[in-house]
Amino acid sequence: MSNEHTKKMLYSFIIFMAAIIQVTLLDSFKIFGVKPDLLLIIVIFAGLFFKLKWAFALGIFAGILKDSLSASSFGINTLLFPLWIFLIIKLSKKIPLDNNLICVMLVFVIGIFHNTIARIIFFALGNSLAPLGIFLRMAFLEILYTAAILPLMFKFIKSLLYPIEIE
Repeated sequence: MSNEHTKKMLYSFIIFMAAIIQVTLLDSFKIFGVKPDLLLIIVIFAGLFFKLKWAFALGIFAGILKDSLSASSFGINTLLFPLWIFLIIKLSKKIPLDNNLICVMLVFVIGIFHNTIARIIFFALGNSLAPLGIFLRMAFLEILYTAAILPLMFKFIKSLLYPIEIE
């Protein structure tokens, strides 16, 4: 098995474990009723670490898992995650995205767009929504929490995908 294939399979496993941790363990670490979005971080990293074809496949896999394990309308994350990957890959060709601060800002911007687009889709589907003020507070806290753990996740994922080889 090639090294690239091993990385892809390992990343698929990371996505699966992040989804399980998202719906179980992170419930114990909620702050003001919100928890970080591990799968959004994983998707952003897929756009940074993999070529377009595999990044899309991993994003769709993450979206399906998140949609399957959440109470929201099915398909929103499955559609949005590949969109974010596409934009990240396009953006990474214009500016370097290897700095933690840039990645934190990227998570913040994508998180805002993700939550806003999901809310618009929920509204278009006729779902009842929380008042705008509550939505903005919750979305902002979730994005801050997600951005705060990004450097730790980045370090952890990089250490798994690119271990230091001792000769």
